[in-house]
Amino acid sequence: MGMRWFALILSLVVCVIGQTPLQRAQQLLQKMTLEEKLHMVHGNTSGPYVGNIFGNPSLSIPTLSLEDGPQGVADGIFNVTCFPSALTVVASWDVKMMYLFADTFTKEQKGKGTNIILGPMVNIARVAYDGRNFESFGEDPHLSKEMVKYSIRGIQDNHVIATVKHYVNNNQELNRTTISANVNQRAQWEIYYPAFEAAVEVGVGAVMCSYNRINDTHACENEQTLNVDLKGNMGFQGFVMSDWGATHSTVNSANNGLDMEMPDSQYFGEQLYNAVQNGSVSIDRIDDMVTRILTSMFAVGLFDNPQPTGSLTDNVESALHSQIALELAIAGTVLLKNDNNLLPINPKEGLTIAIIGDDALTRTTDAGRGSGRVISPYIITPYEAIRDYLLISNPDTIVYYAPTTPIEDAMQLASKADIAIVFVATDSGEGYDRTNLTVSEDQNWLVEGVANVQPNTVVVVHTASALVMPWVDNV
Repeated sequence: MGMRWFALILSLVVCVIGQTPLQRAQQLLQKMTLEEKLHMVHGNTSGPYVGNIFGNPSLSIPTLSLEDGPQGVADGIFNVTCFPSALTVVASWDVKMMYLFADTFTKEQKGKGTNIILGPMVNIARVAYDGRNFESFGEDPHLSKEMVKYSIRGIQDNHVIATVKHYVNNNQELNRTTISANVNQRAQWEIYYPAFEAAVEVGVGAVMCSYNRINDTHACENEQTLNVDLKGNMGFQGFVMSDWGATHSTVNSANNGLDMEMPDSQYFGEQLYNAVQNGSVSIDRIDDMVTRILTSMFAVGLFDNPQPTGSLTDNVESALHSQIALELAIAGTVLLKNDNNLLPINPKEGLTIAIIGDDALTRTTDAGRGSGRVISPYIITPYEAIRDYLLISNPDTIVYYAPTTPIEDAMQLASKADIAIVFVATDSGEGYDRTNLTVSEDQNWLVEGVANVQPNTVVVVHTASALVMPWVDNV
């Protein structure tokens, strides 16, 4: 008897292992009622995460806990590591660094109980003023395409679903919910689609449709971009979720390719049930929506691996993660000029160094704003880091500091030093676009003034994206 039971259990295990994620999803779907299916296609705002779909214990379907963002645990959550922006990591041109980045912040997300990450964000930075460019993979379609593969692998190797976003043509924050991006097919496939297509190729579990209209139709109910291009031509087998509040209809959204409404059930709750009852949305379409969600859950391992047990209040920081964040920041730092080999500074020479600018001490830029913002557990300012490093190397080193204004004081300090290091910065975030592509006027004046009195001037820029530097020839 014991041997026969063993043979039966072994047979069942082999059967499950031999099935594809799609087959397992279809098998589970057959056990679900209409109400259970509809429960899975919309969010519930009563949960602790930014997006919540509660599980179904009777069918062993785990809860879905969705959380921002593309560069760490965001949404104002504390006790996390503030990693460099995604754009910083992309600037390393190193796919191994991208994998390390995604793998590490996903471990923190998982420690907080997340099993769907709302990232990576691959908006092509066609508009340099876009407030969210710091979250993106930049303006190069090829670089974005290559980097996103390793981002998704780094996330999903942890049995957490990645959500590539924002699909598609999401070029600006100004009027983002009403503007129409009018784009022809050639531009789509050559510029906007490559990163999403690459994400599909490596098995991304979810795609988030964007706020904007595309050729006058809302992105989350756009037949061409969702059904024809994404699910048809690209062969995407996962599910499409809306950006938060980007669903604008029930019947059009469901029939044209949206699979999950977030964060609530305004359109995909009772209204979708009624649409099924009156035949406006077919039960086959509901089955397709749920099958896509279940397929991603099976493919990434949500059914077969222990689900995260952490909560948003848990502390997921570690010394290792802080060290990795530092390594990522170093790898993504770009040296634009080094006239006369001024850098690196020899710390043993006992020089007098003037460190100048608010960004160096009193207003250090650490992260962009919006849903992708990660709260820094601490900030080591540039002034403190440089001072401590130089003084440890040579106690005779003298390090001065001056803020951005008054500029005259900064110039006087710089003129007495061997080297002046000027820190300037820009800021940007979700919900608004930058008004110009330079640092503030007083920071431009600061660089010009210091460079006029100190030939050995180094300028360090913390920028959210593209930057015009009118003083670049003078430093």
